[in-house]
Amino acid sequence: MKASIFALSLSAGALGAPTLDARQQVSTGTGPYPARWVTAPDFPNHTIYIPQNVDAVNGTMPVVAWGNGACSANGLGQGNFLAEIASWGFIVIASGGPNQGGSTTAQWMKDSIDYATRTTSGPFAKANKESIGVAGWSCGGVEAYEQYQDSRVKTIGIFNSGQMDEGGTRRVVPNIRNKSVFFFLGGPSDIAYNNGMRDYRALPSGIPSWNGNLPVGHGATYGDANGGRFGKAAQLYFRWVLKGDQTAASWFTGNGAQQEGWTVERKDLDKLVFPPQGDTPSKC
Repeated sequence: MKASIFALSLSAGALGAPTLDARQQVSTGTGPYPARWVTAPDFPNHTIYIPQNVDAVNGTMPVVAWGNGACSANGLGQGNFLAEIASWGFIVIASGGPNQGGSTTAQWMKDSIDYATRTTSGPFAKANKESIGVAGWSCGGVEAYEQYQDSRVKTIGIFNSGQMDEGGTRRVVPNIRNKSVFFFLGGPSDIAYNNGMRDYRALPSGIPSWNGNLPVGHGATYGDANGGRFGKAAQLYFRWVLKGDQTAASWFTGNGAQQEGWTVERKDLDKLVFPPQGDTPSKC
């Protein structure tokens, strides 16, 4: 029954989608699997980004749970950026339905993880439930931090974000274990710059971490085609830490990011542990 319900939702997502503005319509991603967004009737408060042809994806698909800027409940708010990630063979679940109003909480991100790990129909039949990341922009990054005790989460992506004050940093950041943490900040003009830098420096020894600053401010490039330079950085990040893709690694371990204008710091990247990728699912 669940499989048929999900199939109907995929059709609805493709044919009955809410009207999008021009920026939201542009991108299907630069990866080998052009992406789209869909919704699931049994999970209406979230928007799911997947390859258009899931069957064409080689192997399993890691899962990324995303928190929107301003903790907005509009799951299309960073659509270009999230489609870019999905186009490289990921399932991305944004908190909030398409064009939904209101605000989210960190619980919505946990709900995304729970849904991904229990659902076996539709695209989730190919989900790698051992390879889950959380990330978010601004307020959404704070929501991602709140998953720090979840053993299912392998990496935390902090995009133009940081704990709101030193108390938040002391409560969360030194207590992160068994996860990598990557920061993508907008330089000194980013209102979250000082927060993010403070958090990066507060990470305990042994946590694989990377900190990149691109001088574009707090708004970054999420609305650009394919998410712009932040979209490229994000897909490379998830390809490396959740798929073990070594072709993406040098952007972080070498000077690839610097060549594209990022100022970089990094710690303990040699301690990264890559999630198991599982067997390539058979088509039936």
